[in-house]
Amino acid sequence: MPYNPRTIALANAIEMGKQRRPFLKQARANVLNQLQQVRATAGQYLPTITATGGGEWVSSPINSSWHDISKGWVAGVQGSMPIWDSGAIAGQVVQQRALLSEAKITYDDDVRQVELEVQTAYSNLQQNRELIVSQEKNVEQAEEALRLAKARLDAGAGVQLDVLNAQVQLLTAQSTRLQALFGYNSSLAEFDRATGAQSSYQEMFADLAPRATKTKTYYTGSGVDAEGKRKKADDDSTVRTSSGRSRTSRSK
Repeated sequence: MPYNPRTIALANAIEMGKQRRPFLKQARANVLNQLQQVRATAGQYLPTITATGGGEWVSSPINSSWHDISKGWVAGVQGSMPIWDSGAIAGQVVQQRALLSEAKITYDDDVRQVELEVQTAYSNLQQNRELIVSQEKNVEQAEEALRLAKARLDAGAGVQLDVLNAQVQLLTAQSTRLQALFGYNSSLAEFDRATGAQSSYQEMFADLAPRATKTKTYYTGSGVDAEGKRKKADDDSTVRTSSGRSRTSRSK
């Protein structure tokens, strides 16, 4: 069974998982959808204006001639605005905002879930790697013990039972090492799944949403919030003073 140890930076792995996991893209889409639902519902407060236009041809009621016809253009504008709806629109807006808040919370929970999965997979990798190293030492000791048992038997200072016991100990150590190798490769596959190492995502909508393809709406890295907007700096920030020197201030 192959053993190819991989050097892994945990912070980079977590960031990769946030950017590549497909279900985070789906959660972001749900947030954007609920945001549009809030805007559409709030739009019911706005007045509705309809315009009509066309041509009109009217014949004379007292003349049967086809040429005696009055014609011209007719245009009309009609508007309506909700004045009192017993709070129905307000209730719908509150409901859609609650759904939007739920979608944002779900997105944030999914991000934390990705962090947890990556950290768990990383911990399992480290554990199995240390187990492999320890079992390699055990195999070496068991091989040396078997060599010494055979040497004592050949010299007439040992018995066959010691050789058999040494062989059993060697087989046990080798079996445990194989189990550790399997655990490492299995953990490595789980780590690749948690980080989305085999996934690639491109924002291609066949011109249905060209703005989304230009602004990276579905980028789910650490630098953006649930709506895809850039997060405000919560850590220490450097403020440039008027004298040209910089001082560090902590935001509270």
